[in-house]
Amino acid sequence: MKKVFIVISFILYSCLFSNAQIFGPNHHIICYFTRPVDTTVARSEKAISLIRTSGDTVIAYINRAKYTLDIAMYDFVEDSNWFEHGNIPDIAGAINRAYARGVKTRWVCNQIDSVYSPNTGLDSINKAIPVLPSPTGGNYGIMHNKFMVIDGRSSNPNDPIVWTGCMNWEPGQIDKDANNLLVFQDSAFAHCYLTEFNQMWGDTVEGGKYNLANSKFGRYKKDITPHHFVIDGHKVESYFSPTDTTNYHIVSTMAAAKTEIDFGVFEFSYTADATEISTMIKKGIYVAGIMDQYSLSYAPFGTLSSEMGSMLQLYAGSDSLFHNKYVIVDPCNMQADPMVLTGSHNWTNEAEVYNDENTVIIHDSTVANLFYQAFHREFYSLGGQMTQHCIPLAVNEIHNDNGDVEVFPNPNNGVFTLSLQSASTKTRVEIYNMIGQKIYGACTTSNTMHLDLSKNPAGIYLYRILAENGQFVSTGKLVIQ
Repeated sequence: MKKVFIVISFILYSCLFSNAQIFGPNHHIICYFTRPVDTTVARSEKAISLIRTSGDTVIAYINRAKYTLDIAMYDFVEDSNWFEHGNIPDIAGAINRAYARGVKTRWVCNQIDSVYSPNTGLDSINKAIPVLPSPTGGNYGIMHNKFMVIDGRSSNPNDPIVWTGCMNWEPGQIDKDANNLLVFQDSAFAHCYLTEFNQMWGDTVEGGKYNLANSKFGRYKKDITPHHFVIDGHKVESYFSPTDTTNYHIVSTMAAAKTEIDFGVFEFSYTADATEISTMIKKGIYVAGIMDQYSLSYAPFGTLSSEMGSMLQLYAGSDSLFHNKYVIVDPCNMQADPMVLTGSHNWTNEAEVYNDENTVIIHDSTVANLFYQAFHREFYSLGGQMTQHCIPLAVNEIHNDNGDVEVFPNPNNGVFTLSLQSASTKTRVEIYNMIGQKIYGACTTSNTMHLDLSKNPAGIYLYRILAENGQFVSTGKLVIQ
């Protein structure tokens, strides 16, 4: 039975990864999620869910390495029976094989054998690979980064890769917990992460021994990395804690919202972030959120739960964590600046002042929607209900998805009749093209509405029906021949 499971897992993984690992001229940022996603709210791309296979995906990227591997990982554990049928992904084996083929490897981790980061997986790493644990003591926090730089110094711009997100390389994180993973294929971005790695390492020699005399962690580091990049034509920001005032960027990201904020955080104790959310709610911004039960005893949960009610959901898994640390801004407003902030940084004073953390902000409507698909699935699985703002582009049929609406003839030359079976006093009809631009909007009090879209190019269009109170009613496709 174990062999059958392994074969099936490999096949599923191969299908997923063969579609996902494609870096092209305009595709240098890839997102993965460790739990199911809701692709019915997809706009242009469907989010990729790596159920129990994110460890295998780590291995696949390690196998790409030609020259260097620089790893900064809070915790690495492989010796556990939490994995299905004991099918533990052999990350250590992949790293050892890379080292054996000449890939120069360095590793920074949190204090080995600490309560929360035992790092027992390092016991399986080739002893010739240098490993630097972070310092201990009252002036230091934890080395909480989760990133890997592959071939960061390669002269070929297609080689350098940064793997990051919020997932530790340990059983529960891979097998059960809710995490997001990000992969960037960009030379400048890789050099930024290498600069931060080298500051902790205290040296820049590829595969060389760390230099404790120059090594800096936590409050002793300096802000020496660039923060602004352009990848695939989109602005990407990079910040490292505690040098880069990361919480300022968390607050300013939320403050930039025009219509919507969706957040999901494992540990949320920083009052300033809760205050900003409250401020945005008072401004009329639509806000939905998820907190792990780990945050239940902190003041922000009490404050926000009273203000948000059912729009704040508590994740209380018996054997799993909601381990994300992200905020999504305006994922459904193409006229705004849709963006995602995520990384290793929990919304805590410790992350802001003491810990070594990494954070990215991606200004990209596609990435924002991919995260929205993951958030939407988690929020509804917890019993939450959201007002539907995004126009789904993943409707499979050309007819509507709700019996309350009939569209005819469809397809045709652009002249349609919409029959609303249960119209409210005033119903709003909106039409969008496939890149999310609204091309038509009008209100009606009639059960029948005639649309003349014949001046628009042939193609597929989306209609959205809203009730008078703004509640989503239906969506579907129109086809102009």
